[in-house]
Amino acid sequence: MKLEVLGSSGSITTPRPLCFCKICTEARKKGSPYSRLGPSVFVHGPDILIDTPEEISVELNRSSVKRISICLFSHWHPDHIAGKRIFEINKHWGRIPGKNKTTQILLPEKIAESFRSSMAIMEHLEFLEAEGLVEIQIIKDDETFSVNGYTIKPVRLFFDFVFGYEIGDSTKKILIIMDEIKHWIPDPEISATDYDLVYLPFGIFAENPLTGRALVDSDNPILKNEHTTAETINIVRKLKSRQFVLGHIEEPDRINPQLAKKLSAYFSKETGKKIRIAYDGMMVPS
Repeated sequence: MKLEVLGSSGSITTPRPLCFCKICTEARKKGSPYSRLGPSVFVHGPDILIDTPEEISVELNRSSVKRISICLFSHWHPDHIAGKRIFEINKHWGRIPGKNKTTQILLPEKIAESFRSSMAIMEHLEFLEAEGLVEIQIIKDDETFSVNGYTIKPVRLFFDFVFGYEIGDSTKKILIIMDEIKHWIPDPEISATDYDLVYLPFGIFAENPLTGRALVDSDNPILKNEHTTAETINIVRKLKSRQFVLGHIEEPDRINPQLAKKLSAYFSKETGKKIRIAYDGMMVPS
């Protein structure tokens, strides 16, 4: 298996539209790894797409993805699902009956429930299904299922509408959590598993450990609802893996490639684990 980071940003891309700060100006000029599009990853082998941000068509066009066998979603937030119209690529525009392709979409029960109550997400997916472009399969929240020799297991997080996914075959196992790990404590089975790769969200960059400078005031309301980078690193300490990759990086955090390299080295030394900051187009063998 191999992980391809299609988009490494969070809800605010880099460059941010109409922002002309140094970070955004440089990103427009140089592109990736200075620029970041919406959060999405692809697992080569089982050919699994996880999340469809608004920019997913751009991300796929510049990627090495050849086909999508399965699509998984982490949760209903717009930066993770707003590009789901991408599956219209399956439509045979010659309008010949039976010529459409179909992508399988697997939804844990709680995600399906949230899709029905948020932003008409399920209605849109069911429209695509009626057009013969996707096939929706609702699975139990704790169900492990097999696809083409690979297993996929949903991983419950603290908030019941958010899931990560454990993906493996007979020799490799990876854990992918796209976002929303606030208050999450890995259960004993997760903590005891020896993963070949773990993908986690970077978190709000509230304090720069290289300088000790606070970047977000301690009374800022965002810290009540969003996890911080420090909280992500605490989760890294609780998990076993030969490599960690941190994505979902927001433009306000001002993480350019030079700072990302320094932070990767710092966190790796501090935890004794190999930690890298994600960038668009990053390829990670498991």
